[in-house]
Amino acid sequence: MDLKLFAVTFFAILVAELGDKTQLATLSFAASNRHALVVVFAASALALVTTSAIGVLAGGALARVLDPRYLRVGAGVLFIVIGVATLVLPEHRRQRAFHRLGAELERCLVEEKCKRCAKFQDAIGEIAAHDHPELRNILGELTVPPAEQHEPLGCDECSADRVRALFESERPKS
Repeated sequence: MDLKLFAVTFFAILVAELGDKTQLATLSFAASNRHALVVVFAASALALVTTSAIGVLAGGALARVLDPRYLRVGAGVLFIVIGVATLVLPEHRRQRAFHRLGAELERCLVEEKCKRCAKFQDAIGEIAAHDHPELRNILGELTVPPAEQHEPLGCDECSADRVRALFESERPKS
């Protein structure tokens, strides 16, 4: 193995990745998903290994048929497109993900039997533990002290089950 090539490649990529869009995206995912840091780390590490493999294979193949200048221009354009998408898409996706859940929680404000149900309060507590700013106000309005709660009534359409399922299906996974 060529240790000099290994060292030069390692340090060039390390310095290039520090503070770049990949590290910032990983930082953003970790901050948004504090309850799943191991998942964020594993996914980002696997993504980096995969993209490195693709880069090595594609770079070797393309260098045989294209001028490296064209490769650099293409990479620069792709870099800009990915940067713009990184800025625009996550916020839109996050807003959309919590819109339906917020609407469902607002519906529960008028349902006193749901609002005072201990099972519903447990669901509210689980969602509140994720500390999503979009839901803080409505969750605060729905919270009822334990002394004012009643045992679950066994309703056919349980709001607690519906809210939990909606939260799991709609919250951003990235």
